[in-house]
Amino acid sequence: MSIETNGDVLLDDGEYFVQHNVNYPPGAGNGFLMRRCQYALTTPQGVECIGGYDLKLDGKWHVEIAGYPDDGADCRVIGRFDNRLDTIHALWQHRHEAVTRSADNDR
Repeated sequence: MSIETNGDVLLDDGEYFVQHNVNYPPGAGNGFLMRRCQYALTTPQGVECIGGYDLKLDGKWHVEIAGYPDDGADCRVIGRFDNRLDTIHALWQHRHEAVTRSADNDR
């Protein structure tokens, strides 16, 4: 399977992967928690974004994953962290809790 990513892949377990946005240096910017899935109209590249991290203006790293819209928001905040490594670790630890929307979410 060939999946084009728009960033450096930092972690990959075959189903999920974390990639950093190449438009930013490693110590800044944002990254994404992606899940491989079937090719479909909503997932033409065979991946769906189910979370991410972002460096906020206050210097804290923010992590969130996809949640249920019924809860009033379509994302769930995991936390705010002082450094990028703790941020990526938290995102990776919570990858299986993210809500997936693709047709094959029972993979």
